[in-house]
Amino acid sequence: MKYKLPSLSALKLFDKYDYIAAALAILLQIQVTLFADITSKGIRIGLADLVLPVLGGYIVFSLFRKKSKWPQWAAPSIPYWIISMALVMSVALLNGYLVNGVISSWALLNKYIGFYILISYMLAAGWLVTNAPDRMKVLSTFITVFVSFFVITLCTSVMTFFIEPILGMNLWLPNYPWDGFMANRNAFMVIFTIAFVLIIWGYKRKDYEVPSLISSLFFLCLPIFFVLNDSRTGWIVGTCFMLIFLFRNPIEKFKFVLPLLCVGATIAYSSYFVTTSVTVQRGHQMRYFVEAIQSTPEDELKYRGDQKRYTALEDGLELYRKYNPIVGAGLGSYKPFQIKKRGKFIDIIDFTGLWLLVETGIIGLSVFSAFFIFCLWSLYKSGFRHHDDFARALFTFLIFFAGMTLLHELIYTRVVWFILGSGFVQYHSNSSNAA
Repeated sequence: MKYKLPSLSALKLFDKYDYIAAALAILLQIQVTLFADITSKGIRIGLADLVLPVLGGYIVFSLFRKKSKWPQWAAPSIPYWIISMALVMSVALLNGYLVNGVISSWALLNKYIGFYILISYMLAAGWLVTNAPDRMKVLSTFITVFVSFFVITLCTSVMTFFIEPILGMNLWLPNYPWDGFMANRNAFMVIFTIAFVLIIWGYKRKDYEVPSLISSLFFLCLPIFFVLNDSRTGWIVGTCFMLIFLFRNPIEKFKFVLPLLCVGATIAYSSYFVTTSVTVQRGHQMRYFVEAIQSTPEDELKYRGDQKRYTALEDGLELYRKYNPIVGAGLGSYKPFQIKKRGKFIDIIDFTGLWLLVETGIIGLSVFSAFFIFCLWSLYKSGFRHHDDFARALFTFLIFFAGMTLLHELIYTRVVWFILGSGFVQYHSNSSNAA
């Protein structure tokens, strides 16, 4: 199937909800650094966070004037889950103050207010899909733009990667390891997994079809992403997704992807002769990956990232044992504890479950875990009982996302909450919704 760019007449078919979905699909993939100077690294913030207050004000104004509807959730209990998690975070913030005598900016801004930003994205997505005249159309717009922008980022990174040595100047985007516009390669890896799962369930589907050109470029860049993003978690998840993709009609799909993968692998191999990065040239990450599998607990960890994770695990469990196991040590308690113990702050607890256990206790871990299970069950019913492919895609992504959080703290990834909100809306025609 040949892909044709949309004509001006086709663009007229888009309404304001489609444009909002398209804008968020791009902005959720871009982070910027503000207020950076010689003395400060500045603040890293997503572009979507900058427009969220404007969008939120518009939504509230629209609801107040009764020009739109509240999110129509498929499960009526979703507001109660949101309230429960908010109570957990509030108790943890108060507990952090009682433990430390102060509320740190990390606890207040990054964790507490950050949580409400996540909920805002979920609510905004629910409002968007609820009020769009055509649910399928607005979801298709988001999927197409989201995947397309990710693939364009990959292609641009590849081109600048090879152009940079010729120009003799730093073009920033292809900096190793690949982090796209996310300023963090593991966050970029999450974007990759979302794009991949949407391609799998959007492959030759009428409602969620990803343009064939974009799908082709994605598989072309797949081997290059594996090499230059350098995420071991991405390798595992990407391999599993490829097997899922080939599960149905494997011969037809293999004929489609094999030439693209071969060309991409050739480009990835040639990158070793272009880059001056010692990490790329020596393939450090792969050797660390093999050594980690073969090592015993008594062996010294050679990869600095694994050393930091092990240190965070040790310190986190020690902190948890010192305080009430029911409510934990409170938000923001881990950083001062580690500084006091080791003389410096080494790293955050890079494991979502452990972070929740340490700072919110058994109650917090139980509430968030129960909400996650509820999300899985709701998406399973929507995807496999109501035969909704978008819900199936989200269900599959969440399963792998749970595994990814064993090595990374990813719960604050904005786009995850946005797509969850878009997947929890009732499955009915929105043609009667207010404009």
